[in-house]
Amino acid sequence: MKKFFRNVFLKIIALISSEIRDSDTGEKLGRGLFIAWRGKVHLIGYEGRALVPKFLPQKVLVYWKQDLGFTARAMPDFSRIAKTSTQGSFENARVLNFLLTHQGGEAFEKVRKHWEGMCGDQNLWVVFGGTKEAFEKLNYPRKIFVDDPALRTLDHQREKQCYLGVIEAIASTIERESPDFIHLCEYDHLPLIPDLNQRQVQFMDKEGADVMVHYLKQIDGTAHPFELYHESDPEFIPFWKSVSIRDNPSVILWMFGSGSVWTKNAFLSLAHRGKRIECLFEIYLPTLAHHLGFRVRGWNENQHLISNLPSPQVTVNEGLKKGCWTVHPVKEI
Repeated sequence: MKKFFRNVFLKIIALISSEIRDSDTGEKLGRGLFIAWRGKVHLIGYEGRALVPKFLPQKVLVYWKQDLGFTARAMPDFSRIAKTSTQGSFENARVLNFLLTHQGGEAFEKVRKHWEGMCGDQNLWVVFGGTKEAFEKLNYPRKIFVDDPALRTLDHQREKQCYLGVIEAIASTIERESPDFIHLCEYDHLPLIPDLNQRQVQFMDKEGADVMVHYLKQIDGTAHPFELYHESDPEFIPFWKSVSIRDNPSVILWMFGSGSVWTKNAFLSLAHRGKRIECLFEIYLPTLAHHLGFRVRGWNENQHLISNLPSPQVTVNEGLKKGCWTVHPVKEI
């Protein structure tokens, strides 16, 4: 019921809100309603790229009015500074696909069959976040159990769902199997092409990247809600300053939670870092990789059909029609 009233409220706000444009480029960024109340300016109902507020120059001196504008950052493009002798073996590279799921039984079997032909079984691993009982019943030899309550959140964003337990659980398998690259995705993020891993590695080579993620954003100093929520934690900013080897330790990155690909060195560097902080994994993973000196880059989203929530327009068939590499989310196969 609470969600229903919130959605109705936002629809009303949308009718009376204003168009927000990038003050540098003129690009439409979205719609929102500004309300001043008790010494603060509140932005209500905005959905779009993370806003960076800025006061605009005045061609005429006006004492009683100043204009507040907004801009949005381009995709982050930072160089690699990590002291590593290899970025990854791009020729005949071996990629291990780690599938994060909490489901077993028939639901898992459907997902596994979909992956057949996309990669050999020896390169598909299951990272299980469900119950221990369901894990024991899972009829699949390459499986890893994650015993970490920080993964099993209900309200993932507000409870700052953490993947550090996932990273640490996978690390021993990576050290034993020694792949060149690691592909980490959720069970409802499906491949649509048989040479997905090969294309991923080729794209990483082209980008000169150690880590590839979906919808990469730089959110420090912006109106991004996750950034503002985390900034209220007095340990958040000092943590990055304590680990960063970058000139600017204040950079905070955000990624879409599924479909990231890592060089072995970058992934294990995160696993061995080992220090926990109250931080949503969509911020923690790319930001820590960046501050450890690795190059984090974003996928070409035209090659993927990605949505945060289920939609009639996000299906396997629609992804195939568009020639996409992957599709998310697909709850029913």
